[in-house]
Amino acid sequence: MKIMKKAVVLLPTYNEKDNIEKFINEVFAEEKHTLDWKLEVLVSDSNSPDGTLELVKSLAKKNPKIHVIEVGPGLGVGIIEGHRYSLTHLKPDALIQLDADGQVDSNVVPKMLKALDQGYNLAIGSRFVEGGKNKLSLMRKLFSYGASLVYRVCVGPYSIKEVTNSARAFTPELFQRIDLNLVPWREKSFIIQPAFLHAAVVAGAKYKEVPLVFKNRAEGYSKNKVFNYTYDVFTYSFDVLLHRLGLNIPFWKMTRKAKTLVKFGLVGFAGTLIDFIFYKLFIKLFGFPPPTAKIFSTEIAIVNNFLLNNFWTFKYRRTSTNIWQKLGIFNLVSLGGLIIAVGIVKLLYNIYGNGFVEIGSLKLAYNNFFFFATIPPVLIWNFTMNHFITWKNQKED
Repeated sequence: MKIMKKAVVLLPTYNEKDNIEKFINEVFAEEKHTLDWKLEVLVSDSNSPDGTLELVKSLAKKNPKIHVIEVGPGLGVGIIEGHRYSLTHLKPDALIQLDADGQVDSNVVPKMLKALDQGYNLAIGSRFVEGGKNKLSLMRKLFSYGASLVYRVCVGPYSIKEVTNSARAFTPELFQRIDLNLVPWREKSFIIQPAFLHAAVVAGAKYKEVPLVFKNRAEGYSKNKVFNYTYDVFTYSFDVLLHRLGLNIPFWKMTRKAKTLVKFGLVGFAGTLIDFIFYKLFIKLFGFPPPTAKIFSTEIAIVNNFLLNNFWTFKYRRTSTNIWQKLGIFNLVSLGGLIIAVGIVKLLYNIYGNGFVEIGSLKLAYNNFFFFATIPPVLIWNFTMNHFITWKNQKED
């Protein structure tokens, strides 16, 4: 009698009611291509409010090869707790994980199991090997290529091309060797994917990439989520690089906590460019003295910064005030920054006047230095006041 091996396909879910049944059926349909393997499915649901958990429970009652557990919030929690449950209760010969949203074709399952049969203990579904396809939007293609490059250079090994998607298969023995202290799996972030891969390599994974087709979600991802994941991959990669160089600086944790400040700083940088352009225009085209030019250019930058901060930096913060009330508060808070900036420019203008600095053939007006001298104190003032006043007592999703 032929002895069949068991592979448990883990599907972490959050609000996947509309497509989870269809995707589970697609996974089971691949069993005819898996040779000596039989498939079971485990859904780990992170408190989906749309009824995903209840639907999968009803499916599990009809099919003993479907299992479901309820876990806490976060993709990492869904993945790690799901694999732990599989090892304890289902006793698999292989652990597989896929995104439950159908972005990855289920036909990658037999390809990954074949790699395990060939003696590898980690199979990675990849868009970037021969036969793989990346059907994402241009912006997300740029993200996936850029994230892969930064990760491969900083973390390694360079030979692994796919680092951000979830399609992987590995042996229970490899999973048990992985030091989960290296993996920030409790974070509410997609960073679990590259971080888990790094920990698997550290644990001695013998890996192979197999081709997959990666498609867009029906509803897509917001630019904010793409930015956040890009930010996390880049900062995590630099964190690992620093540790490899012997610098034990918790760079990723530090920058993650400072993410709002970084976004605020980027908005501030954009606002600074707008401020500087109009500052120079008012001086050169309209003959305004620098302090007066600074008043008008700063107000233009304030409106720009409010819009970007409200719809990007603090997009997921909740408030009882409407946009016009927040704009009024933001302007009042920014008034302090304007007073600081104008005061600094006026002080320096009174001391140094309208002189120039010559650097080789380059001639720079003093008013350029007056402007840039205002940036650090105004940034500190604006971020502190807006964090604790304009968006006070709000909570990020």
